[in-house]
Amino acid sequence: MDSRPASGASRPAITRRRFAGSLAASALGLPVGCGDGPRQAGARSGRRVVVLGLDGLDPKILKALMDQGRAPNFSKLAARGSFQPLGTTMPALSPVAWSTFITGTDPGSHTIADFVMRDPATYQPYFSIWETEPPARELSLGEYRIAIGGPGVVNRRVGVPFWTYLADAGIPSTVIKIPTNFPVDDTATRALSGMGTPDLVDSLGRFNYYTSDAKEDIPGLTGGTLHRIKVSGGRVRTGLPGPGNSLREDGRETSAEFTVDVDPNNDAVLVEIQGQRILLQKGEYSDWIAVRFDLASWLVGVSGICRFYLRQVHPHLKLYVTPINIDPSAQSMPVSHPPEVGGEIASQIGPFWTKGLPSDTRALDYRILDDEAYVKQAELILEDRLRLFEHEWDRFSDGLFFFYVSSTDQDTHMLWRNMDKTHPMHDASDVRFSGYIHHLYEEMDRLVGRVLPAADDDTLLLICSDHGFAPFGRQFHLNSWLRREGYLAVKDEAASKEVANVEDIDWPKTAAYGIGFNGLYMNRVGREGQGTLGDGEAERVSARIATELEAIRDSDTGERPVHRVYRRSELYQGEFSSDMPELLVGYTPGYRSSSGSVMGESGKEILDINPWAWAGDHSMARDLVPGCLFSSQPLAGANPNIKDLPVTILQFFGLRQPFGMQGTSLL
Repeated sequence: MDSRPASGASRPAITRRRFAGSLAASALGLPVGCGDGPRQAGARSGRRVVVLGLDGLDPKILKALMDQGRAPNFSKLAARGSFQPLGTTMPALSPVAWSTFITGTDPGSHTIADFVMRDPATYQPYFSIWETEPPARELSLGEYRIAIGGPGVVNRRVGVPFWTYLADAGIPSTVIKIPTNFPVDDTATRALSGMGTPDLVDSLGRFNYYTSDAKEDIPGLTGGTLHRIKVSGGRVRTGLPGPGNSLREDGRETSAEFTVDVDPNNDAVLVEIQGQRILLQKGEYSDWIAVRFDLASWLVGVSGICRFYLRQVHPHLKLYVTPINIDPSAQSMPVSHPPEVGGEIASQIGPFWTKGLPSDTRALDYRILDDEAYVKQAELILEDRLRLFEHEWDRFSDGLFFFYVSSTDQDTHMLWRNMDKTHPMHDASDVRFSGYIHHLYEEMDRLVGRVLPAADDDTLLLICSDHGFAPFGRQFHLNSWLRREGYLAVKDEAASKEVANVEDIDWPKTAAYGIGFNGLYMNRVGREGQGTLGDGEAERVSARIATELEAIRDSDTGERPVHRVYRRSELYQGEFSSDMPELLVGYTPGYRSSSGSVMGESGKEILDINPWAWAGDHSMARDLVPGCLFSSQPLAGANPNIKDLPVTILQFFGLRQPFGMQGTSLL
């Protein structure tokens, strides 16, 4: 199936029902989009490349720690080879940049231009990394229906992963947790999927929060479900929601029932679920708990794993449950290649996070988790990832070894405000964790120390990040600005709404709109479903908008929120460039697009304070948030870019640059 976007072609948005359909197919052993298996390895080159992908590792923060002597292994590596800022993509977003690393091409070729993109025919936002495709046909059996045939889950990224060329040359590759690799690619010798991997229930992940406090309210909650519970006789009976059951006509949500017995005198509870008994103290996370959700009685079901966290016992019971991760030992969706690798790893190190972005940032944003609870979870995730590293590193001997860490990105997003006294949310943060980001960098230095001895003439060691970081203290409501300036119109009946969404936009009267963190699209005739601008007019309007955006001043700070507006033509050269945004808005550090604008929403505010715990970011002008590049060998070129890395790796193995790769070897 060709998952690349087509102008004017309708692309349905990801829904829980469509997602659950693929779960049901996989539970019955039907196709879900995997390949045919690994290629046979032939003669090997005798050379090795080791890559640590440390997401969001910032060169300024790291250089300061190196100068203080707090990152000695990074310093040793820099002295041996090189350390430089690494140019990134625009937008400077993980799925965009890592897709460029994987394919050696820009978003105009690999088609991943943001976390959130839009169907030009319907204007509906969609998740950019993967989609589910309907089955070829369905078989009805009484109250159940069974999907037969069809691709199931499909990766939207277009292009050939560079490790495929290694496989063709008989060079083995281990690719662990690289982003935008779900469903897991089957051309690596051994792989685990990374960012983009859903949980068992929702494409982006959904936590569950149980409270007996009738007055507790969480307005606008997204990313989780609030459950109101009642303690009766010291016990709570409730359920853990699972995926919708697409084997049934009504798509009824599955559930796993559980009880909570409350200790009347102590801050402790006993949770019992499917024969498992978990004693929890206040402020404690459980170990991984396996949960099964039946789809067709006990005959067919899907399995997941989750952790419970006891937030409070008295006077009200408050219990949080992580998103339900796909069980690596009983995969309902393909997260490892070969499939048995997931179970093999779990048998050695225990269950592990399979959700692509494991940290529950939304639970912290909505203060269901406080900073301490978030950091406890962050430590569990980091310990989990480092155990995974040790397991894979101990078995690695030849070819390519790629290993990815998400903590350096997610924890910097959430804990920037703790260390930054100038951030508007600093006073609301827990200063006990003001040094956590630096602590995390020191942990990464120890990780570098594990691989550094492997570097020699025949082993190239690369440490890279996809972007850096900056503060995010004020949010710019792009669509609200477009609306105020007359480029975006809403229907008359929506004019008085506090927040208008995509459904409220009057498309025949709209010239431009924003979808995604940085994307600004012209409403083009022949591309959009209700386009209004011809090619010439679209060029004139986009040039005018770019000039006006760059001239905006924040009256509260005197700063320019928009550092630079990039034209698509200066960034993308691939065959799908015409489907990409005409303009990419590069914000000034300190500013970012509001979450509402990302989804096409507009309202009255243009600029205001970012109210979330999510206080550090990188979806800004790419030139201001470069990543890091360390190499164990000196590299050529003063301005390396992330798209140069796959070409460099292939050349180190003696392979030519494939046709279509846009980078330049740094060797």
